Amino acid sequence: FEVTIDWLHEHACSRSYGLGTKVPWDEQYLIESLSDSTIYMAYYTVAHLLQAPDSFDGKKIGSANIHPSQMTIDVWNYIFFTDVLYSSLNTDISQSTLDRLRNEFQYWYPVDLRSSGKDLVPNHLTYSLYNHVALWPKKEDNRWPKAFRANGHLRLNDEKVHN
Repeated sequence: FEVTIDWLHEHACSRSYGLGTKVPWDEQYLIESLSDSTIYMAYYTVAHLLQAPDSFDGKKIGSANIHPSQMTIDVWNYIFFTDVLYSSLNTDISQSTLDRLRNEFQYWYPVDLRSSGKDLVPNHLTYSLYNHVALWPKKEDNRWPKAFRANGHLRLNDEKVHN
């Protein structure tokens, strides 16, 4: 990790080509895919309330009865950050519903153990640390992964397993 952090200190957080999420304030750039893929587990903590159990594509709303268009940045901030007050939101989602989502997130996050291949230390796992520190820098909102476990390469019948 230390070697990777030293190497990444000037690595760009965005790019101008390929697949990915557009930077909201300048849509000619895409968020670096490694940045875009390291906190999705936070969504999993509330997905069962936002999506119906039989709706893997998210087209059917879940038990929280929230339409995707209602999930604004302010609503996500309320769920993810304890210092955001409900009274500061401009939403028609009830406080009890949002508190239910917030409580689920606080119960299930952070990740206790992120287990991955050792080849992901120089990229995905380091970006995961960077993004968690950037999003949750305050001690009271500390949602950093508690531990990483880097596995060796998996073998099957004495052959390296490839994707």
